[in-house]
Amino acid sequence: MRPDPERDFAGGLAGNLLGGFAFWFFLPGAWRLVRARGSQLLGLFLLNLALGVTYDFYAVGTGAGRFDPLALPTVSFWALPALAAAWWIAGLVGERTGARRGFLPLATAAFALSCIESLAASALAVAADAIPAIDRRYDTLSWVPLIWLSLAYAVAAVRFRESATTTATAVTGTPEDGTPQPPPASLSAWRRTAAFVLAFGLTLAPQWAIDPGAQLWNAPSDAGTAQTEDTQSEQTLYSQFDLLDEALAAVTPAQGGQAQLFTISFAGDGAQDVFLHEATAADAIMANVFDTSGHDIVLANSSAHPDAHPFATASSLERAIDTMADKMNLGSDVLAVFLTSHGSPDHHLVVSLPPYQFDDITPQALRGMLDEAGIRYRVIIVSACYSGAFVAPLETPDTMVITASAADRSSFGCRDGAQWTDFGRAFFADALARDGSFEDAFRSAVKAIAARETAEHEIPSQPQIFIGNGIRARLRTLQPHHGGGGAFADT
Repeated sequence: MRPDPERDFAGGLAGNLLGGFAFWFFLPGAWRLVRARGSQLLGLFLLNLALGVTYDFYAVGTGAGRFDPLALPTVSFWALPALAAAWWIAGLVGERTGARRGFLPLATAAFALSCIESLAASALAVAADAIPAIDRRYDTLSWVPLIWLSLAYAVAAVRFRESATTTATAVTGTPEDGTPQPPPASLSAWRRTAAFVLAFGLTLAPQWAIDPGAQLWNAPSDAGTAQTEDTQSEQTLYSQFDLLDEALAAVTPAQGGQAQLFTISFAGDGAQDVFLHEATAADAIMANVFDTSGHDIVLANSSAHPDAHPFATASSLERAIDTMADKMNLGSDVLAVFLTSHGSPDHHLVVSLPPYQFDDITPQALRGMLDEAGIRYRVIIVSACYSGAFVAPLETPDTMVITASAADRSSFGCRDGAQWTDFGRAFFADALARDGSFEDAFRSAVKAIAARETAEHEIPSQPQIFIGNGIRARLRTLQPHHGGGGAFADT
């Protein structure tokens, strides 16, 4: 006797997941594995959310993140068109089993396939983190699991009528009574076509309206809870003045005689949220390592979250540097400026948030801002392609410059859905959070990046570093709040 799915919830869930894999690979006997119950629908829905959060933990880290309940409607929106498709398809193919009797197994199959798609999408994202060849094509490849899901469900919907007798038995959970049953009639051509189009279209089309950056577990910043606003709205534009003023006013002055670190994190390109994620996560790591809380500011452009932080522009960066200079002890404190964005072959750091027209950041412009503000001790970190061009213009005895690539080389990892670029992950997440030393973090990142690029036969990005003698001595006095041997390890 087949166990009742209501009494064997785990067994029914396992059977439905096995059925999901069978649908995924277009196996003709997949419908025999379906155990359709309302409790199974709920279980599969919650499992799908759990799979998404598991990947978020991987991308963000469990120790430095926050749960964002406002993302729940976005990450669970897929369930509504799936239920609608199941209802309409049941009416098309369910003449023998009852006009709506097929709704529950069709919905169960859709939910099981969605779990398999979540696994496939997460596996692809992890592979993109490990393999640059996949990373460069990720924006296109990320649609493959969803298109495959839509096709698999469409084929399953067309086959549902031929499996109606078997499926009806699975739905009720009752044993076979031996009563002969006539074979189900074949679907007409138009019903087959309609079922296929409904299943495929209602699974794939709604995804175009979903924010791919929505996550239940986010980096620790206001970006995780900020509601998406129209970047072109007048309210968004004029709110920036107050947003920047409030952020600058929140910077607290240096206290005591011990050297302290002040930080500015700058995400330049608003078209891809990887830069927003990287800037906020790097800010959180530096705050944890060097206790910079109250001495930090994040400037970030984001089309999805324009109100999360003050816009990252040349003017806002200059104001932030001036404010830091006013709050720092210029004779002993250190300012760290982290810039992340796309870089251009003519050595500009891209600053972009359509429809606004912002000026790019050049190394000469950044040097002028720091000099005019009177900032003596500087750590400049640039995560961008061609960022090695920032080294020579910024060199002073009291400056450390770290870049993700040489002046004529590309860096990798700039893709939607990622929390870090390759350099940002290797330098901040994997090394600085552990070592508490800018130089040690750079050395560790260089080794990790070189090993990865060699394994993937990529042209080496060749991260660069310059350390002046003055900043060398000053960083030895900067005590880490958490981490390894200090902001600079004597080597």
